[in-house]
Amino acid sequence: MNQTKLEEYIELYGKDIYSFCRYLTRNVEDADDLYQQTFLVAIQKDDIDEGNNPKSYLITIASNIWNNHKRKFLWRQKKADVVYLQSEDMEAIGDGKDAIIDEVLKEEERQMVQRLVYELPEKLRIVILMHYMEEMSVEEISKALSIPPGTVKSRIYNAKAKLAERMEA
Repeated sequence: MNQTKLEEYIELYGKDIYSFCRYLTRNVEDADDLYQQTFLVAIQKDDIDEGNNPKSYLITIASNIWNNHKRKFLWRQKKADVVYLQSEDMEAIGDGKDAIIDEVLKEEERQMVQRLVYELPEKLRIVILMHYMEEMSVEEISKALSIPPGTVKSRIYNAKAKLAERMEA
């Protein structure tokens, strides 16, 4: 892959890939690393098929790297506990009182949904993030994760059911 192609992919898909990395990792430092590793692997493989969805391919790479990282982390955790400190991002809030209240309520709701998504099992969380955040189709997710489309649909259904159940509680 030449530099021009790389710059084009970063320009077109970089923001979406980084956002996906942030949702997977839940912190800036790990997201930065995952984002960089994703494009490094894409450069090394140099087999992005422009006829298919390059964004889907890059998300698949990010997902695979993250799964490998989690596997290694779990193995290392058996040897010694690792504690990560996370920092919360602060967002600007509107000027008026009503706007502030609306923004606070929206932010609390967003954080609650995000927390509930993070509490889902890894298999369900990745499918939900790919489907709703990255707007990937069932077929694209199926190809990306090498699982049947029916399994993707089942995981989306189960994740939505768990989220609805937890939101009611």
